[in-house]
Amino acid sequence: MNMRRIVLILAAVMMLAGPAGAVSESVTPWLLFSMGARASGMGGAHITEASGADGVYWNPANLAFYLDRKSITGMHFSPVPDLTDDVYFEYASYAEQIEGWGGFGGNFMFLTYGESQATDESGIALATFSSWEMALGLGYGTALTERFSVGAGIKLIHSNLSPEFNGLQEGKGTTWAVDFGVHGRDLAPFGLRWGLAIQNMGPSLKFVDNGSPNPLPLNFRMGIGFDPYRTEVHRFTLAAEMNKVLVRQRGGETTADEFTVDPAWKAVFTAWGDESFGEELEDAIYNIGLEYGFTEFVFLRTGWVQDKTGDITDYTYGIGVKYQGLRFDYAGYPQATGLDNVNRFSLTYDF
Repeated sequence: MNMRRIVLILAAVMMLAGPAGAVSESVTPWLLFSMGARASGMGGAHITEASGADGVYWNPANLAFYLDRKSITGMHFSPVPDLTDDVYFEYASYAEQIEGWGGFGGNFMFLTYGESQATDESGIALATFSSWEMALGLGYGTALTERFSVGAGIKLIHSNLSPEFNGLQEGKGTTWAVDFGVHGRDLAPFGLRWGLAIQNMGPSLKFVDNGSPNPLPLNFRMGIGFDPYRTEVHRFTLAAEMNKVLVRQRGGETTADEFTVDPAWKAVFTAWGDESFGEELEDAIYNIGLEYGFTEFVFLRTGWVQDKTGDITDYTYGIGVKYQGLRFDYAGYPQATGLDNVNRFSLTYDF
């Protein structure tokens, strides 16, 4: 079976998603995509700024504070426009505030790799098949005090890379993961906000035709945000964030069977010790974002992404327009050096 096309696309998605070293040791790197064009325009610095339905993905604790009634959002983009035009990513999320309980929500993520060909040993095409991956998630956030909230989420993840064909076993797998988050608001002047989340903590994805461990991209996310200038007409928001993929893989110097992977609950601690602490911090992704809002009607955004190991060090940009609860957002987000920016579009409605 000819899997070369899928391998090339997966490699490109890994470069777009996060730190090359850690992500290359995990599967489903698209779980690290910057969900929502507003977040993408702000450089992916959004753990403290995610509001409405976006809180389900970024930090479920945000659902307690930044969800007035009901919210729905969706995003579409092509992750690897330089490589092919039949690979695309879809994201949708819904959330609702229930009085006395907090915020509840769910989301859906879907990545299709398009069609590939199955060939025999001589390279003759035998059949075509589609490859895709998806996740369904639920999230909940509740306030502990007027300033602090906590949240948790759970998701089901399914990968469908290749079918059973000519004696080869199918490349399919299903697993689950949980997210945990905390959020603090109005902690200092300018409405200082702080957030921390652990995402994608779950068992490895098991493929039928692959006995080696395939850990999920367990992610440590932490950031701050504040509004240095805010009036009824003008608002400036600054946000900064750090993301660190925590995968601890051991062995594997001679054969794939020698690989062992620390379980997610353990990797939260052990993955910080593969290198010196300074080198571990250098391998993280750093995001900075700025948003200007005019009467909460027109929004201009820019940001910066620094991912040294993923070869992404560039700025982002975006715009948004909101009218009577409906908001359209656009963003340009960088890939690795030498590749064009990815255009992202999203639509949000708060009602």
